[in-house]
Amino acid sequence: MRTHLLDVQLVHPSRGPDEQSSHVTIEGGVITRIDRQRPAIADGDDVIDLEGRVATPGLVNAHDHLYSHALRDPLPGWGLPEMREWLDARDVPTTLSTMITAALDELTQGITTVRDLGARHGLNTHLARIVGGQGLIGPTVVAAGRPVVMTGGHVHGFGREADGPWDCRRAVREQVKAGAKVIKIMGSGGLSHYPAEDFGLPQFTEEELAAIVAEARSAGVPTCAHVFGADAVARVVAAGVDSVEHGVRIHDDTLEEMARRDVAYVPTLANMRRIASNSFNEAAGIPDRAAVLTEGVVTPHAETFARAVEAGVKIGLGTDSTGTYLEEIEAMVEIGLPFDRVLVAATTDGAAICRQPAGTLALGQRADLAIYDEMPATAQQLVSPSTICAAGRTLTVGSLQQMLGDAGPSH
Repeated sequence: MRTHLLDVQLVHPSRGPDEQSSHVTIEGGVITRIDRQRPAIADGDDVIDLEGRVATPGLVNAHDHLYSHALRDPLPGWGLPEMREWLDARDVPTTLSTMITAALDELTQGITTVRDLGARHGLNTHLARIVGGQGLIGPTVVAAGRPVVMTGGHVHGFGREADGPWDCRRAVREQVKAGAKVIKIMGSGGLSHYPAEDFGLPQFTEEELAAIVAEARSAGVPTCAHVFGADAVARVVAAGVDSVEHGVRIHDDTLEEMARRDVAYVPTLANMRRIASNSFNEAAGIPDRAAVLTEGVVTPHAETFARAVEAGVKIGLGTDSTGTYLEEIEAMVEIGLPFDRVLVAATTDGAAICRQPAGTLALGQRADLAIYDEMPATAQQLVSPSTICAAGRTLTVGSLQQMLGDAGPSH
């Protein structure tokens, strides 16, 4: 069956909106026709008259953890370590149900592709098989399986611990076998267990990093690396990763190398801001930590992001566990990225980072569209579409919100 989206003004992130409306035909989840002339309608075709509404490519969340959105609102008196322990203790059915609900919530914001970079029990690979495409309605999930982490390293509780080049290669093979479409490397400490863990210190040896990247490449799978400190970023870039996640501090020469080799940068600014916020730390009972993390993480992170943009590094939008897509857009604009370039990062470049046939409105691309009543010009408007087309399946946001209401909270 074909679907025809009639009378829709297409927005191309790299050049702006078309002057006139078009008619878009979708078959098998793929855009097969874009034309100003009305298509021939056959019996059984689905016809949706959009009455001049505006469509951008579906948005991309290039760094998410659908299993742990509850970290955005920690329980009173609990910090990240306690919240992670609670999350990781949930059973498989509860965790998977939570992830499905979180994926639906992403879809209501116009997000049609989610790169899930680590989940308890490796459930993101299972989710990728049942959500999106012709499965349950939802975004396309690009799953990393379990992150590859050194023994005792960052988030080892839900990662695949590995030591030595050959064990690291085996860890990659296990994730690929499970269905991973990207390999996540934990290349430094992080904030989940701060201050017990130094987020700036590199993790894994250079030989281990090289083995992970080489094994992933031999399997045709890209790599990304969680890294905070400048030396840790330099090591993973030298090892050949395809994208840098977080990158609180990055040397200028590393940024130049990233731009030259098209190594992407997904900063997750909002995630860091929330973890360093007064409200987050007061709720956890550690109010003094807010100032420490603002000075040690948020301030240098913003400076690094500005230099990355200036250096011409490809940027992707990602929320991580604690940020929201709206907050991430607002943070990028606040630091100086123009809104039209944010749209490119949220669509075309995000899809390229995720290795997905999406991010542009063109023949042969997956039919992912975020549809608006008028041209989105602010962060709030961009995450407030009226209708979603996900791999050719079109629903109003109202109907998706009704599904979410029936499903209950995602925590």
